[in-house]
This record gives sequence, structure tokens and C-alpha cells, in this order.
Amino acid sequence: MRTTSTQRYHHASLICEYLLRHKLMRADVTARDIVQFHQLPGKAVYSISATLNFFYNNRIRDSRFGFYIAGSRPFKKSDYPHHYVVHLMEGCPGFDLSPVT
Repeated sequence: MRTTSTQRYHHASLICEYLLRHKLMRADVTARDIVQFHQLPGKAVYSISATLNFFYNNRIRDSRFGFYIAGSRPFKKSDYPHHYVVHLMEGCPGFDLSPVT
């Protein structure tokens, strides 16, 4: 089953929320981290992983998604990337560059 653009926007918002709640500008994350943080069903790992892989393979850096993937690391000895280096962008909903007072 393919991931639609509506699902990609939803998954992007989940990823942005994960980074914002952890107060991270850059993070090494897995789809499982995001699923566990949002307490989603276990099968959601596959669709979020597909979304992360889509962003990585197509080198998407669009501010409307709120983040971009700078790189990936394979998990153990497999070639399939499971860890993604995600950078938050200014377009992410809730993103604020002002200093915390």
C-alpha cells in the first residue's frame, strides 16, 4: 500500500512534534521512536518508516513539511537505513527561534 500525500503531511507533523517536544533541532531517530512517543499502534512503524525513507531517497527539503533528513545509518549489518538524521526547519508548526526566557 502506498503512502498518500495526506498521510505524508500527517507523518511529517508527528515527526516535527517529536522533535519540538524533545526540544531538538537535530536528532538521530527511528520510526519506532516516533511511534512509541505518540503511543501509536505497532503497525504504524511501517508507514512512518516509508515516509522517512521517501523523504531521504527523494532528498526533499520543503519547508511545508518542517524538517529534512540529512543522512541515515544502517541498523546493524543490513543496508536498509533505520536511523535517520532529522533536522528541524523554520516551517515546522510550533517552531520558534526566539530565546526562551
